[in-house]
Amino acid sequence: MKTEEMDARERAFAYALLALSLLAFFSLNLLTRVMRDDYAYTFNFVTKERIASFGDIFQSLGIHYTNVNGRLPVHFFAHLFLWLGKGVFNAVNTAAFAALVTLVYYHGFGALRPFRPYAWLAVFFGFWSLTPAFGESFLWVTGASNYLYGLLLILAYLIPFRRLADGEAGCARPALAALAALPGGVLAGWTNENTSCALCFLVLCAIAAAAARKRRVPAWCLTGLAGCAAGLLLMLLAPGELGRLDGAGGMGGARDILWRAGVVTYKLLRFLWPGVLAWLALLALFVRRRRAAARLLPAAAVLLAGLGAAYAMAFPPSMPDRVWSAPVAFFLISALLLWRAAGEPRFSAARERVLAVTLCAALALGCYAAGAKKLSVTAEAFDARNASAAAQLSSGERDLTLAVVYGSGSRFDAAEAQGDITPDPSHWLNGALARWLGAASVTAKEE
Repeated sequence: MKTEEMDARERAFAYALLALSLLAFFSLNLLTRVMRDDYAYTFNFVTKERIASFGDIFQSLGIHYTNVNGRLPVHFFAHLFLWLGKGVFNAVNTAAFAALVTLVYYHGFGALRPFRPYAWLAVFFGFWSLTPAFGESFLWVTGASNYLYGLLLILAYLIPFRRLADGEAGCARPALAALAALPGGVLAGWTNENTSCALCFLVLCAIAAAAARKRRVPAWCLTGLAGCAAGLLLMLLAPGELGRLDGAGGMGGARDILWRAGVVTYKLLRFLWPGVLAWLALLALFVRRRRAAARLLPAAAVLLAGLGAAYAMAFPPSMPDRVWSAPVAFFLISALLLWRAAGEPRFSAARERVLAVTLCAALALGCYAAGAKKLSVTAEAFDARNASAAAQLSSGERDLTLAVVYGSGSRFDAAEAQGDITPDPSHWLNGALARWLGAASVTAKEE
Protein backbone atom coordinates (compact mmCIF):
# COMPACT_ATOMS: atom_id res chain seq x y z
CA MET A 1 0.00 0.00 0.00
CA LYS A 2 1.43 3.37 -0.97
CA THR A 3 1.76 5.98 1.71
CA GLU A 4 0.32 8.73 -0.48
CA GLU A 5 -3.03 6.89 -0.48
CA MET A 6 -3.32 7.37 3.29
CA ASP A 7 -4.76 10.51 4.80
CA ALA A 8 -3.35 11.99 7.99
CA ARG A 9 -5.74 10.13 10.31
CA GLU A 10 -5.07 6.74 8.74
CA ARG A 11 -1.34 7.35 8.82
CA ALA A 12 -1.55 8.29 12.51
CA PHE A 13 -3.53 5.09 13.15
CA ALA A 14 -0.88 2.99 11.38
CA TYR A 15 2.04 4.56 13.25
CA ALA A 16 0.21 4.24 16.57
CA LEU A 17 -0.15 0.50 15.93
CA LEU A 18 3.54 0.33 15.04
CA ALA A 19 4.49 1.98 18.35
CA LEU A 20 2.12 -0.27 20.32
CA SER A 21 3.61 -3.35 18.65
CA LEU A 22 7.10 -2.44 19.84
CA LEU A 23 5.75 -1.58 23.29
CA ALA A 24 4.18 -5.05 23.49
CA PHE A 25 7.50 -6.63 22.49
CA PHE A 26 9.34 -4.58 25.14
CA SER A 27 6.86 -5.61 27.84
CA LEU A 28 7.39 -9.29 27.00
CA ASN A 29 11.13 -8.73 27.27
CA LEU A 30 10.58 -7.25 30.73
CA LEU A 31 8.73 -10.41 31.76
CA THR A 32 11.42 -12.75 30.44
CA ARG A 33 13.94 -13.58 33.12
CA VAL A 34 17.60 -14.58 32.98
CA MET A 35 17.54 -18.39 32.73
CA ARG A 36 19.16 -21.58 31.44
CA ASP A 37 22.27 -20.86 29.33
CA ASP A 38 22.24 -17.25 30.53
CA TYR A 39 23.65 -18.43 33.87
CA ALA A 40 26.68 -19.89 32.09
CA TYR A 41 27.29 -16.98 29.69
CA THR A 42 27.38 -14.55 32.60
CA PHE A 43 30.81 -16.01 33.35
CA ASN A 44 34.18 -16.33 31.65
CA PHE A 45 34.43 -19.98 30.59
CA VAL A 46 38.17 -19.95 31.39
CA THR A 47 38.37 -18.24 34.79
CA LYS A 48 34.81 -19.05 35.99
CA GLU A 49 34.57 -15.42 37.11
CA ARG A 50 31.83 -13.01 36.00
CA ILE A 51 32.46 -11.24 32.71
CA ALA A 52 33.85 -7.81 33.55
CA SER A 53 35.53 -6.61 30.34
CA PHE A 54 35.81 -7.19 26.60
CA GLY A 55 39.04 -9.02 27.31
CA ASP A 56 37.09 -11.50 29.44
CA ILE A 57 34.64 -12.06 26.59
CA PHE A 58 37.33 -12.86 24.04
CA GLN A 59 39.20 -15.08 26.49
CA SER A 60 36.01 -17.01 27.16
CA LEU A 61 35.20 -17.36 23.45
CA GLY A 62 38.56 -19.05 22.88
CA ILE A 63 37.68 -22.06 25.01
CA HIS A 64 34.07 -21.85 23.80
CA TYR A 65 35.33 -22.51 20.25
CA THR A 66 37.20 -25.64 21.29
CA ASN A 67 34.82 -27.04 23.92
CA VAL A 68 31.26 -25.81 23.23
CA ASN A 69 30.44 -24.81 19.64
CA GLY A 70 31.74 -22.67 16.80
CA ARG A 71 29.21 -19.81 16.85
CA LEU A 72 31.53 -17.15 18.24
CA PRO A 73 29.99 -13.89 16.91
CA VAL A 74 26.52 -14.60 18.32
CA HIS A 75 27.84 -15.84 21.66
CA PHE A 76 29.86 -12.65 21.88
CA PHE A 77 26.47 -10.92 22.11
CA ALA A 78 25.33 -13.34 24.83
CA HIS A 79 28.39 -12.55 26.97
CA LEU A 80 28.06 -8.83 26.22
CA PHE A 81 24.40 -8.45 27.17
CA LEU A 82 24.74 -10.50 30.32
CA TRP A 83 27.68 -8.31 31.32
CA LEU A 84 25.77 -5.08 30.58
CA GLY A 85 22.66 -6.29 32.37
CA LYS A 86 19.12 -7.35 31.58
CA GLY A 87 17.80 -3.78 31.62
CA VAL A 88 20.16 -2.74 28.84
CA PHE A 89 19.30 -5.89 26.91
CA ASN A 90 15.55 -5.21 27.12
CA ALA A 91 15.91 -1.79 25.48
CA VAL A 92 18.52 -2.79 22.90
CA ASN A 93 16.68 -5.98 22.04
CA THR A 94 13.46 -4.10 21.27
CA ALA A 95 15.39 -1.86 18.88
CA ALA A 96 17.07 -4.95 17.40
CA PHE A 97 13.71 -6.62 16.73
CA ALA A 98 12.46 -3.42 15.10
CA ALA A 99 15.62 -3.48 12.95
CA LEU A 100 14.95 -7.11 12.01
CA VAL A 101 11.41 -6.28 10.88
CA THR A 102 12.77 -3.29 8.95
CA LEU A 103 15.44 -5.40 7.23
CA VAL A 104 12.85 -7.99 6.18
CA TYR A 105 10.75 -5.08 4.86
CA TYR A 106 13.78 -3.69 3.02
CA HIS A 107 14.62 -6.99 1.35
CA GLY A 108 11.00 -7.33 0.28
CA PHE A 109 10.81 -3.88 -1.30
CA GLY A 110 14.44 -3.10 -2.08
CA ALA A 111 14.09 0.31 -0.42
CA LEU A 112 12.68 1.95 2.69
CA ARG A 113 11.00 4.82 0.84
CA PRO A 114 8.17 5.32 0.33
CA PHE A 115 7.59 3.73 3.71
CA ARG A 116 4.49 1.53 3.90
CA PRO A 117 3.55 1.22 7.60
CA TYR A 118 0.96 -1.48 6.95
CA ALA A 119 3.57 -3.63 5.21
CA TRP A 120 5.93 -3.15 8.17
CA LEU A 121 3.13 -4.19 10.50
CA ALA A 122 2.44 -7.22 8.31
CA VAL A 123 6.05 -8.35 8.78
CA PHE A 124 5.79 -7.79 12.54
CA PHE A 125 2.52 -9.72 12.63
CA GLY A 126 4.14 -12.48 10.56
CA PHE A 127 6.92 -12.96 13.12
CA TRP A 128 4.43 -12.60 15.97
CA SER A 129 2.04 -15.26 14.67
CA LEU A 130 4.32 -17.72 12.82
CA THR A 131 7.47 -18.01 14.96
CA PRO A 132 6.87 -21.21 16.97
CA ALA A 133 9.25 -20.40 19.86
CA PHE A 134 9.00 -16.60 19.85
CA GLY A 135 10.30 -16.26 23.39
CA GLU A 136 13.33 -18.48 22.86
CA SER A 137 14.16 -16.90 19.50
CA PHE A 138 13.67 -13.23 20.36
CA LEU A 139 13.17 -12.57 24.10
CA TRP A 140 15.61 -14.86 25.94
CA VAL A 141 19.11 -13.34 26.11
CA THR A 142 21.10 -16.34 24.85
CA GLY A 143 18.39 -17.33 22.36
CA ALA A 144 18.07 -13.84 20.89
CA SER A 145 21.87 -13.54 20.65
CA ASN A 146 21.82 -16.59 18.39
CA TYR A 147 18.56 -16.34 16.48
CA LEU A 148 17.89 -12.61 16.34
CA TYR A 149 21.33 -10.98 16.22
CA GLY A 150 22.78 -13.63 13.91
CA LEU A 151 19.90 -13.03 11.52
CA LEU A 152 20.46 -9.27 11.77
CA LEU A 153 24.09 -9.70 10.73
CA ILE A 154 23.08 -11.81 7.73
CA LEU A 155 20.28 -9.56 6.46
CA ALA A 156 22.40 -6.43 6.93
CA TYR A 157 25.27 -8.03 5.01
CA LEU A 158 22.90 -8.94 2.17
CA ILE A 159 21.87 -5.30 1.54
CA PRO A 160 24.47 -4.58 -1.21
CA PHE A 161 23.71 -7.96 -2.82
CA ARG A 162 20.01 -7.03 -2.82
CA ARG A 163 20.89 -3.81 -4.63
CA LEU A 164 23.07 -5.72 -7.08
CA ALA A 165 20.24 -8.15 -7.85
CA ASP A 166 18.03 -5.14 -8.63
CA GLY A 167 20.60 -3.91 -11.15
CA GLU A 168 21.73 -0.89 -9.15
CA ALA A 169 25.14 0.63 -9.81
CA GLY A 170 28.19 -0.59 -7.92
CA CYS A 171 30.10 1.27 -5.22
CA ALA A 172 32.37 4.25 -5.80
CA ARG A 173 35.46 2.52 -4.32
CA PRO A 174 35.46 -1.06 -5.63
CA ALA A 175 38.89 -1.98 -4.22
CA LEU A 176 37.93 -0.88 -0.72
CA ALA A 177 34.58 -2.69 -1.03
CA ALA A 178 36.35 -5.90 -2.09
CA LEU A 179 38.58 -5.70 0.99
CA ALA A 180 35.70 -4.96 3.37
CA ALA A 181 33.43 -7.65 1.93
CA LEU A 182 35.81 -10.43 2.97
CA PRO A 183 35.84 -9.93 6.78
CA GLY A 184 32.19 -8.87 6.64
CA GLY A 185 31.35 -12.13 4.91
CA VAL A 186 33.33 -14.11 7.47
CA LEU A 187 31.36 -12.46 10.27
CA ALA A 188 27.97 -13.01 8.59
CA GLY A 189 28.80 -16.60 7.65
CA TRP A 190 30.01 -17.37 11.17
CA THR A 191 26.60 -17.00 12.81
CA ASN A 192 24.32 -20.07 12.58
CA GLU A 193 24.76 -23.34 10.75
CA ASN A 194 21.50 -23.39 8.81
CA THR A 195 21.17 -19.63 8.18
CA SER A 196 24.73 -19.33 6.91
CA CYS A 197 23.98 -21.91 4.22
CA ALA A 198 21.01 -19.75 3.14
CA LEU A 199 23.31 -16.70 3.13
CA CYS A 200 25.77 -18.36 0.72
CA PHE A 201 22.89 -19.40 -1.54
CA LEU A 202 21.45 -15.86 -1.72
CA VAL A 203 24.88 -14.37 -2.44
CA LEU A 204 25.22 -16.82 -5.33
CA CYS A 205 21.75 -15.83 -6.57
CA ALA A 206 22.70 -12.15 -6.56
CA ILE A 207 25.88 -12.92 -8.51
CA ALA A 208 23.88 -15.02 -10.98
CA ALA A 209 21.35 -12.19 -11.42
CA ALA A 210 24.16 -9.75 -12.22
CA ALA A 211 25.73 -12.20 -14.68
CA ALA A 212 22.35 -12.79 -16.35
CA ARG A 213 22.18 -9.08 -17.13
CA LYS A 214 25.58 -9.48 -18.81
CA ARG A 215 27.11 -7.17 -16.29
CA ARG A 216 30.58 -7.56 -14.88
CA VAL A 217 30.37 -9.18 -11.46
CA PRO A 218 32.06 -6.83 -8.95
CA ALA A 219 35.11 -8.14 -7.12
CA TRP A 220 33.43 -7.50 -3.76
CA CYS A 221 30.82 -10.12 -4.64
CA LEU A 222 33.50 -12.77 -5.04
CA THR A 223 35.44 -11.79 -1.93
CA GLY A 224 32.13 -11.60 -0.06
CA LEU A 225 31.18 -15.10 -1.17
CA ALA A 226 34.61 -16.37 -0.15
CA GLY A 227 34.21 -14.70 3.24
CA CYS A 228 30.74 -16.23 3.81
CA ALA A 229 32.05 -19.70 2.92
CA ALA A 230 35.07 -19.21 5.20
CA GLY A 231 32.84 -18.12 8.10
CA LEU A 232 30.61 -21.15 7.60
CA LEU A 233 33.62 -23.49 7.60
CA LEU A 234 35.12 -21.83 10.68
CA MET A 235 31.88 -22.60 12.47
CA LEU A 236 31.28 -26.12 11.19
CA LEU A 237 34.87 -27.29 11.69
CA ALA A 238 35.25 -25.88 15.20
CA PRO A 239 36.43 -28.58 17.65
CA GLY A 240 33.55 -27.68 19.94
CA GLU A 241 31.06 -28.03 17.08
CA LEU A 242 32.35 -31.44 16.06
CA GLY A 243 32.51 -32.60 19.67
CA ARG A 244 28.94 -31.48 20.31
CA LEU A 245 27.72 -33.36 17.23
CA ASP A 246 29.54 -36.53 18.28
CA GLY A 247 28.20 -36.21 21.82
CA ALA A 248 24.65 -36.02 20.48
CA GLY A 249 25.09 -39.22 18.49
CA GLY A 250 26.30 -37.81 15.17
CA MET A 251 24.25 -37.27 12.03
CA GLY A 252 23.31 -40.90 11.64
CA GLY A 253 22.68 -42.62 8.33
CA ALA A 254 20.56 -41.70 5.31
CA ARG A 255 17.44 -43.18 6.93
CA ASP A 256 17.89 -40.97 10.00
CA ILE A 257 18.35 -37.86 7.86
CA LEU A 258 15.26 -38.68 5.76
CA TRP A 259 13.23 -39.24 8.92
CA ARG A 260 14.31 -35.89 10.33
CA ALA A 261 13.51 -34.24 6.98
CA GLY A 262 10.00 -35.61 7.38
CA VAL A 263 9.85 -34.08 10.86
CA VAL A 264 10.97 -30.73 9.40
CA THR A 265 8.18 -30.97 6.82
CA TYR A 266 5.63 -31.71 9.53
CA LYS A 267 6.80 -28.78 11.65
CA LEU A 268 6.88 -26.45 8.64
CA LEU A 269 3.23 -27.18 7.87
CA ARG A 270 2.26 -27.13 11.53
CA PHE A 271 3.88 -23.79 12.33
CA LEU A 272 3.62 -21.91 9.03
CA TRP A 273 0.36 -23.18 7.55
CA PRO A 274 -1.43 -19.77 7.66
CA GLY A 275 1.52 -18.17 5.89
CA VAL A 276 1.75 -21.03 3.40
CA LEU A 277 -1.92 -20.57 2.49
CA ALA A 278 -1.41 -16.82 2.04
CA TRP A 279 1.69 -17.45 -0.11
CA LEU A 280 -0.20 -19.92 -2.30
CA ALA A 281 -3.09 -17.46 -2.67
CA LEU A 282 -0.64 -14.82 -3.90
CA LEU A 283 0.88 -17.34 -6.29
CA ALA A 284 -2.58 -18.16 -7.68
CA LEU A 285 -3.22 -14.45 -8.17
CA PHE A 286 0.17 -14.09 -9.87
CA VAL A 287 -0.71 -16.88 -12.32
CA ARG A 288 -4.23 -15.55 -12.88
CA ARG A 289 -2.92 -12.12 -13.78
CA ARG A 290 -0.47 -13.73 -16.22
CA ARG A 291 2.52 -11.86 -14.93
CA ALA A 292 5.89 -12.56 -16.53
CA ALA A 293 7.41 -15.72 -15.07
CA ALA A 294 10.78 -13.99 -14.54
CA ARG A 295 9.15 -11.75 -11.93
CA LEU A 296 8.62 -14.80 -9.77
CA LEU A 297 12.33 -15.63 -9.55
CA PRO A 298 13.30 -13.36 -6.60
CA ALA A 299 10.46 -14.69 -4.43
CA ALA A 300 11.30 -18.26 -5.42
CA ALA A 301 15.01 -17.78 -4.64
CA VAL A 302 14.35 -16.43 -1.14
CA LEU A 303 11.78 -19.15 -0.52
CA LEU A 304 14.37 -21.78 -1.48
CA ALA A 305 16.84 -20.14 0.91
CA GLY A 306 14.29 -20.39 3.71
CA LEU A 307 13.53 -24.02 2.89
CA GLY A 308 17.25 -24.73 2.80
CA ALA A 309 17.66 -23.13 6.22
CA ALA A 310 14.89 -25.39 7.52
CA TYR A 311 15.93 -28.66 5.88
CA ALA A 312 19.59 -28.15 6.78
CA MET A 313 18.46 -29.00 10.28
CA ALA A 314 17.68 -32.54 9.15
CA PHE A 315 21.42 -33.30 9.38
CA PRO A 316 22.05 -32.68 13.12
CA PRO A 317 20.27 -35.04 15.53
CA SER A 318 17.87 -32.39 16.87
CA MET A 319 16.09 -29.25 15.69
CA PRO A 320 14.86 -27.05 18.54
CA ASP A 321 11.91 -24.86 17.62
CA ARG A 322 13.89 -21.67 18.28
CA VAL A 323 15.85 -22.13 15.03
CA TRP A 324 12.69 -21.46 12.99
CA SER A 325 13.18 -17.69 13.28
CA ALA A 326 15.38 -17.64 10.16
CA PRO A 327 13.09 -19.74 7.92
CA VAL A 328 10.19 -17.50 9.02
CA ALA A 329 12.21 -14.38 8.12
CA PHE A 330 13.07 -15.69 4.63
CA PHE A 331 9.48 -16.82 4.15
CA LEU A 332 8.21 -13.31 4.97
CA ILE A 333 10.68 -11.73 2.52
CA SER A 334 9.51 -14.18 -0.15
CA ALA A 335 5.86 -13.33 0.58
CA LEU A 336 6.56 -9.59 0.20
CA LEU A 337 8.40 -10.19 -3.08
CA LEU A 338 5.52 -12.33 -4.35
CA TRP A 339 2.99 -9.71 -3.28
CA ARG A 340 4.84 -7.14 -5.35
CA ALA A 341 5.19 -9.52 -8.30
CA ALA A 342 1.43 -10.17 -8.18
CA GLY A 343 0.75 -6.46 -8.62
CA GLU A 344 0.51 -5.41 -4.96
CA PRO A 345 -3.12 -6.42 -4.39
CA ARG A 346 -4.72 -4.31 -1.64
CA PHE A 347 -7.93 -2.76 -0.43
CA SER A 348 -8.58 0.48 -2.28
CA ALA A 349 -10.90 2.00 0.33
CA ALA A 350 -9.47 3.36 3.58
CA ARG A 351 -12.37 1.92 5.58
CA GLU A 352 -11.61 -1.59 4.32
CA ARG A 353 -7.91 -1.23 5.05
CA VAL A 354 -8.50 0.01 8.58
CA LEU A 355 -10.99 -2.78 9.25
CA ALA A 356 -8.59 -5.48 8.02
CA VAL A 357 -5.69 -4.07 10.04
CA THR A 358 -7.89 -3.71 13.12
CA LEU A 359 -8.93 -7.36 12.90
CA CYS A 360 -5.27 -8.44 12.67
CA ALA A 361 -4.38 -6.15 15.57
CA ALA A 362 -7.20 -7.65 17.66
CA LEU A 363 -5.88 -11.14 16.94
CA ALA A 364 -2.34 -10.08 17.89
CA LEU A 365 -3.67 -8.46 21.06
CA GLY A 366 -5.45 -11.66 22.02
CA CYS A 367 -2.23 -13.64 21.56
CA TYR A 368 -0.38 -11.03 23.60
CA ALA A 369 -2.89 -11.08 26.46
CA ALA A 370 -2.80 -14.87 26.76
CA GLY A 371 0.99 -15.08 26.34
CA ALA A 372 1.80 -12.23 28.74
CA LYS A 373 -0.42 -13.73 31.44
CA LYS A 374 1.37 -17.07 31.23
CA LEU A 375 4.76 -15.41 31.01
CA SER A 376 4.07 -13.38 34.15
CA VAL A 377 3.38 -16.60 36.08
CA THR A 378 6.76 -17.98 34.96
CA ALA A 379 8.44 -14.69 35.89
CA GLU A 380 6.92 -14.89 39.37
CA ALA A 381 8.25 -18.44 39.76
CA PHE A 382 11.78 -17.29 38.88
CA ASP A 383 11.49 -14.33 41.25
CA ALA A 384 10.25 -16.58 44.08
CA ARG A 385 13.12 -19.00 43.55
CA ASN A 386 15.69 -16.21 43.52
CA ALA A 387 14.19 -14.83 46.73
CA SER A 388 14.38 -18.28 48.33
CA ALA A 389 18.02 -18.58 47.27
CA ALA A 390 18.82 -15.16 48.75
CA ALA A 391 17.16 -16.12 52.02
CA GLN A 392 19.11 -19.37 52.28
CA LEU A 393 22.39 -17.64 51.46
CA SER A 394 21.74 -14.91 54.04
CA SER A 395 21.19 -17.59 56.69
CA GLY A 396 24.61 -19.07 55.91
CA GLU A 397 23.52 -21.95 53.68
CA ARG A 398 25.85 -22.71 50.76
CA ASP A 399 24.20 -25.85 49.45
CA LEU A 400 20.78 -24.69 48.31
CA THR A 401 17.58 -26.61 47.76
CA LEU A 402 15.40 -24.74 45.29
CA ALA A 403 12.15 -25.23 43.40
CA VAL A 404 12.14 -26.26 39.76
CA VAL A 405 10.73 -23.59 37.41
CA TYR A 406 8.38 -24.95 34.78
CA GLY A 407 7.61 -22.98 31.66
CA SER A 408 4.01 -22.42 30.64
CA GLY A 409 4.38 -23.90 27.15
CA SER A 410 3.38 -20.57 25.57
CA ARG A 411 5.23 -19.55 22.40
CA PHE A 412 6.30 -16.40 24.21
CA ASP A 413 7.74 -18.25 27.22
CA ALA A 414 11.42 -19.21 26.88
CA ALA A 415 11.41 -21.38 30.02
CA GLU A 416 11.31 -25.11 29.33
CA ALA A 417 7.94 -26.69 30.08
CA GLN A 418 9.61 -29.82 31.52
CA GLY A 419 11.45 -27.74 34.10
CA ASP A 420 15.04 -26.59 34.43
CA ILE A 421 17.13 -27.84 37.37
CA THR A 422 17.27 -31.48 38.51
CA PRO A 423 17.77 -33.41 41.78
CA ASP A 424 21.37 -34.00 40.65
CA PRO A 425 23.56 -31.09 41.83
CA SER A 426 26.24 -32.10 39.30
CA HIS A 427 23.93 -31.41 36.34
CA TRP A 428 25.38 -28.59 34.25
CA LEU A 429 22.38 -26.31 34.74
CA ASN A 430 22.37 -26.83 38.51
CA GLY A 431 26.05 -25.95 38.52
CA ALA A 432 25.55 -22.87 36.35
CA LEU A 433 22.70 -21.63 38.55
CA ALA A 434 24.77 -22.23 41.70
CA ARG A 435 27.65 -20.18 40.28
CA TRP A 436 25.24 -17.42 39.20
CA LEU A 437 23.70 -17.27 42.68
CA GLY A 438 27.05 -17.49 44.45
CA ALA A 439 26.26 -20.84 46.08
CA ALA A 440 28.30 -24.04 46.41
CA SER A 441 25.58 -26.23 44.91
CA VAL A 442 21.92 -26.31 43.91
CA THR A 443 19.59 -29.29 44.26
CA ALA A 444 16.01 -29.38 43.01
CA LYS A 445 13.43 -29.53 45.76
CA GLU A 446 11.40 -32.72 45.86
CA GLU A 447 7.79 -32.19 44.81
